[in-house]
Amino acid sequence: MRVTDINRSRVASAMVRGYFHAFFSGLADAIYPGKRQIEPREYKQLLVDNFDNLPGHFVSVLFPVLIRLNYTDLEEVTKDMKRRHFSESTSTKLLLRYACRSKGLYDLVTAEYQKQVYALLEGHLQSVEDYLANCPALSHENSVPVSLAIRSVVRVQMQAYALGITQAKTEINSLHQATGYRLMIAGMMALLHEDPVIFEDENLEMMFRKVALNSDNFENLMNEMNQAYEDLI
Repeated sequence: MRVTDINRSRVASAMVRGYFHAFFSGLADAIYPGKRQIEPREYKQLLVDNFDNLPGHFVSVLFPVLIRLNYTDLEEVTKDMKRRHFSESTSTKLLLRYACRSKGLYDLVTAEYQKQVYALLEGHLQSVEDYLANCPALSHENSVPVSLAIRSVVRVQMQAYALGITQAKTEINSLHQATGYRLMIAGMMALLHEDPVIFEDENLEMMFRKVALNSDNFENLMNEMNQAYEDLI
């Protein structure tokens, strides 16, 4: 299947879901190392412990990625932010609204944020089935290149995962490779598919190829993952 462009709203919503899955996976890896199944009460406690700082962390990761998703002239963006007197004291709400560019996309991002919080309040991360049942369509006239879409989701998830590990403030400070792979596969499923992908006896490479849909997307995904990892270390 050859997908060349993806609905901008679909990309943004997949980024939000990816952020929550990655950030809370980072917290879990650091606080409950080696534990394969996080209990509902533990997810709820992770949310409570990080609730006050959650909006700031969220915007710190998504702001630069949304800027690159929604603006083409980054030099002009920098000048415009100076004209608007953006600073470290600028509210996260205003920063997010600016990065989204349109009110429609801002409303979508904030609604998706709330969905992820509600899922955690229930003691779990949102399932891919629930996400795909109500997410924006893949195709729309307001679209972005698939390469930019893949880069956006990868960057958000890698940075959010690393941030979750550091925010846990434990002796764990390294990325768990298996978690990274799981997040990337889930992220591509949310970004590129209309239905959950069923795996059978595929090895890791074939799982990545299956969610990537084609060889170009697969190569792009691998390159973005490697670059994001190098940037983090």
